[in-house]
Amino acid sequence: MRQPVFLLSVLLVLWIAGASYWYVCKIRCDCKNSVAHAVELQDIGDAVAPTPEQLLLASVDEAKGYISESGVQKCLFRSSSSDGDMSGISDEYVQKLKLVLDNSPSARIEATGHADATGTDAYNIKLGLRRAEFVKSYLVNAGINAEQIVTSSKGSSEPAASNSTPEGRAANRRTEIKVII
Repeated sequence: MRQPVFLLSVLLVLWIAGASYWYVCKIRCDCKNSVAHAVELQDIGDAVAPTPEQLLLASVDEAKGYISESGVQKCLFRSSSSDGDMSGISDEYVQKLKLVLDNSPSARIEATGHADATGTDAYNIKLGLRRAEFVKSYLVNAGINAEQIVTSSKGSSEPAASNSTPEGRAANRRTEIKVII
């Protein structure tokens, strides 16, 4: 009787460890951070363990660094469309952006829509604003406070590339996301 109970206990422990690994590393994508925190906690030895507030502040500072290093993010759009391709903005970026904005009430995001030179100036200003609003709704759906997101449009007045080639026009159909901390 002892042997089956021991075997089931070992299996239960392995299952819990596997489920914890799967949640932290695969679902939250936080493997590197959890290993780093474990090493930091082991290194402190006899020192007092950091409080949850200190850990949160350290996480926010790390996220601010990541956001700053990432610079201006760009969301590209198909021709004459206000539905963008958000694949250029990683989930990790959005998660860290949310962490920073949740813990920095004065921080904000500026989403600026742009267009290529096809169409009238008035049309391109409206199109740029629709593109900025599309990005804003994407970020709000990701959990970011809508009051911290400001949208604007530059239309076709600030091209990123020449409008004389299809590639240049494609680069000009964008929304730029700038974070002000």
